[in-house]
Amino acid sequence: MFLSPRGWATFAWQSDYSQFYLIDRGDEAFEAPVEITAEIEKQSYATVSAGVVIYTQDSLNQHIHIAIYDTEPEHSPTEPMSGKPWTRTQTTDVRFPSKSFGLSSPSAPDPLPNGPIFLVDSTDCRLRIDWMEDQGVRDISGPTDPDVIHLTIWPRSSSNGGE
Repeated sequence: MFLSPRGWATFAWQSDYSQFYLIDRGDEAFEAPVEITAEIEKQSYATVSAGVVIYTQDSLNQHIHIAIYDTEPEHSPTEPMSGKPWTRTQTTDVRFPSKSFGLSSPSAPDPLPNGPIFLVDSTDCRLRIDWMEDQGVRDISGPTDPDVIHLTIWPRSSSNGGE
């Protein structure tokens, strides 16, 4: 059964220091982990008290797609536009106490005050992160295809079991 997202957006992004953040709009003390542990490196994300830090393969270009659902949707084994398989997939719990979050990065430690802002129906959510990253050697002297990072968010209470 196809579920329609309650909200979605796609961004052309460049992750500073190979990371970007989904930060709860009410968290005025947000700090990304300073030490990248072996577990964080393996997972490619770190949950914080009110949000999540997502790590990318490198700091070149990404397309970040955020989709918010009211129940867990079916998850495609491939990236929809290219049909290529995801190179990594992770699912985790995440909290947004204000029921809203913004997209940010190290060079902009606070999300812009007027957007982009996303609203969720629950403070406790599930987040599935799908990465489709170029596995070859990157040559920054010419154009490269962006990595795709697909973020699917739904209320934890409506999870269908997750992973």
